[in-house]
Parts: sequence; C-alpha cells; structure tokens
Amino acid sequence: MRDFNFFDELDSGKKKKTSFSTYIIGAFLLLFLALGLTSHYYLNLVSELKSDKTAMENQLNDSAHQAAYEEALTLSEEIEQVEAEYRELEEVHMSLLDTRIISSRLMKEIAMAKPDAIAIRFISFTREGISIEGTSLNKDKIAEFEYNLRGNKRFAGPFIPMIQKMEEGEYYSFSLNFTFYYPEIIPEEEDVANGQG
Repeated sequence: MRDFNFFDELDSGKKKKTSFSTYIIGAFLLLFLALGLTSHYYLNLVSELKSDKTAMENQLNDSAHQAAYEEALTLSEEIEQVEAEYRELEEVHMSLLDTRIISSRLMKEIAMAKPDAIAIRFISFTREGISIEGTSLNKDKIAEFEYNLRGNKRFAGPFIPMIQKMEEGEYYSFSLNFTFYYPEIIPEEEDVANGQG
C-alpha cells in the first residue's frame, strides 16, 4: 500500500495546474458580474427617468407653473407685437427723413427760381404736388417765376391757376400748383438737410 504524505501539498516545489473548466467558470462569473452591474446601472437610470417624468408631470399639472407658462406666452406675443410696431416706426421714420431731404432740396430749387419782387406766404408739399401762395408787385414777376419753374425739368404741370389784384393796393396775389419728380438723394445734401452741413 502506498504511503500518503499529507504535507506534500504544502511543498512549494510542487505547483497545482489550473484546469480549463476553472477558467470557463471564472469567465462566466466575470460576465455575470458585468451583466449584473450593467443591469443595475440601467435600472437606476430608468428609475431616475421615471422620477423625472413624474416630477415634470406634477410641475405641468401645477397651477402656478401653468400660470407662469401662460404669462410667458403672453409676453412672447407682446414682444412680437412691439417688434412689429418698431419695424413699422422705423419705416415711417425713414420715409419722413427721405421726405424732409426731398422737401429741402425742392425748397432750394424753388428759392433759386423765385425773383426778388415775389413774397411766398405758403408752400405745401404733398405726394400729388406742390402748392405755393404768394404776392408780387406786378404780373411780370409772377410770369418770370412761372417761367423759371418751367425751366427746371423736375417741375411739371399746370402752374398758375389764379392771379388776382389785392384790394388794399398795388400787390397781386397768386397761387402756383405743379407736380414734381423726386430728386435723387446725395449723401452730402442729406447732411445739409439734417442741419449738419
């Protein structure tokens, strides 16, 4: 019979060989551990998402939140309306500025055409044309004024619908009505029209 030495296992010189099945079991245990950790992570994530969803639903059902949301919508609509009004005002401002520049240029041209003996009492600029009312010492100066205006290619149309002698003296009252073509706006003239030149 063979004699067994129980201390052989403690002998450092002998090494046990690990079997292939031990490796397979270890790999399965590692895989199972990895799957467990991954499942735990995703279960926690799903749980957090559910709690976030519940919190959001509660917030949406909250009357204070609904009132704040409706107030935000109202403010947004008011902002859009104010922006639209601002754009309209900008357009009106640019139109008024253009009209002022054009009127200033036309005033200069009318002043250059006016003889010295004529006094202008009233000038009106509209889209339809220009109306001038004034007085003069004689009809010849009124005719000269009309002639000078006709010589400017920017002015056209009927000119003198009325000349009449004033009751109190030698003066003549007249009115001129005519149309005009819009002058091109030159930046230097724009500065002059704005009072900067």
